[in-house]
Amino acid sequence: MNDMKKILLFLISMIVLNAHAQNKFALGIKLGQNFSSVNNVNVDHNSASFHLGATAQIGVGPSFSIAPEVILTQTKLESNPSVLELLGNSALKPETYHLNYLAIPVLAQYKVFKSFIVQAGPQYSILLDQKKDGQEAARLAFNSGEFAIVGGAKIDLNGFFVYGRYVIGMNNIRSANELSNNLGDQSTWKTRQWQLGVGFSLFNY
Repeated sequence: MNDMKKILLFLISMIVLNAHAQNKFALGIKLGQNFSSVNNVNVDHNSASFHLGATAQIGVGPSFSIAPEVILTQTKLESNPSVLELLGNSALKPETYHLNYLAIPVLAQYKVFKSFIVQAGPQYSILLDQKKDGQEAARLAFNSGEFAIVGGAKIDLNGFFVYGRYVIGMNNIRSANELSNNLGDQSTWKTRQWQLGVGFSLFNY
């Protein structure tokens, strides 16, 4: 994961250093809704949370551009024991985890036609903090970072844009430690997340 972080930081540095040589540069802000799931039967699917951050667009040709972003984003995981689980252990109870990340995607963009743009690329997310039912949880419950692949599209209307994307987590987000009575298993947890949002460009060069 350290090597992946170095690669992403190198790519962002090269993009910024070469921005003046490109056809166009834009900087904007964005915010939206996340719908998260994880490949574990004890965790509810499509739990809603939020994201917000800054996005840049650097042209590398008439239809191609690179879009590095810095995003504060939250993954929400909700655990609800089944009836059979409750019969086996009445101490089980619903639990909610909020995982707050600093996500750094670097996306390649292609303008299909005037306002419609498709996007794809890697993303590395750094875990900033985690809470269980509103309280600080042990930091060892989840791993410190997540690598993901991102794909999506946006519609750009003269600086105002709407977007949707799908984020596929590639590594296990849970640590080797037991999380809780509800979530304490040895399975591999990989996240899947839909993102929907809006944004606008603050300036263009």
